[in-house]
Amino acid sequence: MRNLPNSILITGASSGIGQSLAIFYAQPGKILFLWGRSEQKLQQTAQACKDKGATVYTYPIDLTNPMAATTLLNEILNEHRIDMTILAAGSGDIKAEHDLLESQDTLYNLAQLNYVTPSLMANLIARQMIEKHIQGKIILISSVAGFHSLPFATAYSSSKAGLTRFSDSLRLAVKKWKIQVTLIIPGFIDTPMSQRLECDKPFLIPINKATTQITNAIAEGKRELILPRIFNLLKWVDLIAPNCIRDLILSRIKVKQDTK
Repeated sequence: MRNLPNSILITGASSGIGQSLAIFYAQPGKILFLWGRSEQKLQQTAQACKDKGATVYTYPIDLTNPMAATTLLNEILNEHRIDMTILAAGSGDIKAEHDLLESQDTLYNLAQLNYVTPSLMANLIARQMIEKHIQGKIILISSVAGFHSLPFATAYSSSKAGLTRFSDSLRLAVKKWKIQVTLIIPGFIDTPMSQRLECDKPFLIPINKATTQITNAIAEGKRELILPRIFNLLKWVDLIAPNCIRDLILSRIKVKQDTK
């Protein structure tokens, strides 16, 4: 492994990308601060990391509450040095088939979880890195959905679009202190969140392959990783296509979600 930080804070560590990255980085001498909503699943991740020799602290928390998240983060930062943060927690709930629009609760919760909380946490960690002269790494997980105006996922696509813009702005803001900000923009990754969707999943990537690409991008100090690469093309198609064609395509996409 190349140039790994000693202490790593990861949100969304109870499943999916966050869990896979936690296990990847676990090794003797490393300290992991793992956050997740499900305490049972979080403990499973923690045990897998301990089995690889890492020291692990777990924090069950609902990240739809940004004030609770920043309060907890402040407590950790007051006691520990954080070299790298991976803000992987997020959700992709979509409009139920029988609903006219997404609910008010969905809009609120996804805005908090996907944009407000990770932005506040990243800003707080960046401030600590500046004050303590830590040339650390801040990794944010967005989505290719942030490139597109999805009528069945207005909350998800807009919250991820906001996070994408925040990440690039933060990267420029902290560049002079040599703090790395890397934005990961995945398409369909074989995780529980994608598995809930009932639709075609073009270019679906296995979680182990995605983990390799993400960790390589982090090690190489990349500003952005879109995976798979084909979504780079789809991003530009969305930008340059005539509005009438773009609207027609987006309005005809049909997606359902398993609510179990």
